[in-house]
Amino acid sequence: MQEPEKQDASMLLEQARQLDEAALGQLVREYYPAVLRFLSYRTRNQEDAEDLTSEVFIRMTGAIKTQTGNFAAWLFKIARNLLIDYYRKMDRRKTSSLDEMEDDSIAVTSRDHREGFSEDEIKGMLAVLTDEQQEAVTLRFLNGYSLEETAGIMQKSVGAVKLLQFRAIAALKEHLKIDIQA
Repeated sequence: MQEPEKQDASMLLEQARQLDEAALGQLVREYYPAVLRFLSYRTRNQEDAEDLTSEVFIRMTGAIKTQTGNFAAWLFKIARNLLIDYYRKMDRRKTSSLDEMEDDSIAVTSRDHREGFSEDEIKGMLAVLTDEQQEAVTLRFLNGYSLEETAGIMQKSVGAVKLLQFRAIAALKEHLKIDIQA
């Protein structure tokens, strides 16, 4: 027998697959903040993150009828694919210099400040990590997902997420040590 919470989630997804506006709206309300936070730390500015987040939910609505498996993993896969396209377009355009990119800031709420670091410091620290490490750290520590949830979203084993997390923390420690000594 399913737990009531899981039963409600299954029913909500089924209603959304039938393009029920209330169910689709509920999914957007539940997942929008996490998707926006995920994209905010990985894009140049808040406007780009908001645009990409909107596109995630537009694509979700267009494809939800055929969605199967873990909904959060599917949704973050859409976000990840849009992020890849975003960087491909950025590489093709080459319209801004590295200095301009570093000067762009992201507007996140004060609850997104972690352990006294500013948004720019967090973004700078994430920049030293690989894409997968960034994704794991963003999902785990900035979005607050558990190891199991992060593994589901990233479509990796819990052990693989732990390893990514361990390597990311080691890289950040090394980066911070270099910054402190400089």
